[in-house]
Amino acid sequence: MTGYHHGTLDDFETNPEKPGRRWELSPALGIDEYNFNVAVLDPGDPLSQNGYHYHESQAELFYVIDGRCRVEVEDGGFTLDTDDVINFDAGVTHLLHNPFGEPCKLVAIGSPPEGRYPVHQVTPAAELLARRYGNASPDAERIDDDTR
Repeated sequence: MTGYHHGTLDDFETNPEKPGRRWELSPALGIDEYNFNVAVLDPGDPLSQNGYHYHESQAELFYVIDGRCRVEVEDGGFTLDTDDVINFDAGVTHLLHNPFGEPCKLVAIGSPPEGRYPVHQVTPAAELLARRYGNASPDAERIDDDTR
């Protein structure tokens, strides 16, 4: 054992059961302390198939590497741009999605890893987006960023 692993995302498989393209790197790298994922959300993709959801025992941190995505929380929504960071304490309901015309690449870290489950869906993404923006798959023109 060398004590490190070097590679590119092309060296790892994506999880076909998740929206967008998601590399769940922690298991492949032997990391047990947290979940480390990289995701690319194409236009219209949510980050999670669980929609507007929360984890009762896991905090999450997201860092936008490239592009933009939208965050929906209890008191509204806002846009994350390249190099923006957001964290959610355990129990905070949220949805990340991409209503923009270009892909969004981001890092997602969750801790503790066993806190990933159970995950509680409050509302399906399409239902929440239709209620807030009048369309289950809104494009950026339908979204008013003054809801911060």
